[in-house]
Amino acid sequence: MIDPAQRRRATIVIVAFASLFAGCTVCWVNRHAILAYLFGPPQAVLTEVYDERPGGPVFDHSPLDGLLSRHVDAEGWIDYEGLLAETSVLDGYLDSIAGVPFELLGRSEKLALLINAYNAFTLKLILEHYPIGGIRNIPSARRWEAVRWNVGGVEWSLNQIEHEQIRPKFSEPRIHFALVCAAVGCPPMRSGAYSASHLEAQLHEQAEYVHRHRTWFELDAGAARARLTRLYLWYGDDFAQSDDSVLEFVARYSPGLRELLDAGATPEIEWIDYDWKLNGTQNRRPR
Repeated sequence: MIDPAQRRRATIVIVAFASLFAGCTVCWVNRHAILAYLFGPPQAVLTEVYDERPGGPVFDHSPLDGLLSRHVDAEGWIDYEGLLAETSVLDGYLDSIAGVPFELLGRSEKLALLINAYNAFTLKLILEHYPIGGIRNIPSARRWEAVRWNVGGVEWSLNQIEHEQIRPKFSEPRIHFALVCAAVGCPPMRSGAYSASHLEAQLHEQAEYVHRHRTWFELDAGAARARLTRLYLWYGDDFAQSDDSVLEFVARYSPGLRELLDAGATPEIEWIDYDWKLNGTQNRRPR
């Protein structure tokens, strides 16, 4: 997950950015998109680089699946105190990730592993600092940029897993609804692990869930206004690579928006505030 305060590109474009805003009405109207480009995650060309390998190695995610089934409810709220009592189970799962023959895995095995690994590493990070109000209370150097998470004998940061190992190597924007950064505004944690054999269905279910709940999406058809999670702001280009635009992608999961677009309307976009409070059961609220 990105940390808007850390983006390096801002330092080399700030002068041009300031002058652009000084006299450009169009830029002011699109200021959120410009800010996302300057301070958001690196852009990536979503490409499939791996083949499936029928008969290849299959990684066992059952330890994580059991933990999530016991400590994550149907709406994705996490019982971190319950997880703390089973730290040894989580640690055992992380040890198994460190020993996985990653290069031998097929495409879907790799993607399921990387999603589960990202989420499990994030859980471990929170537990190391628990109790905590939110992930951004953890010092920056120990958070998304910390190179410490072992996958198949190679250590990566959480950002490297997302921006270097997933986005440029899988043409799958729905991963943004599967990677959970431990915040209320993040997509919900599933009460089970991802698996290669059910990955397509699981990613579809995640995307549908997000677009059925106003924490991430809300459509006012009468006013032609769509309220979207900021995941669409930060990763808009990923979704546009899959469809012609962010709204076209959202319309996959919103018949009302599909109807507006087909009628020639261009709904106004409002960005939903991202709630960085911990996604623990103590912060449970209607989605």
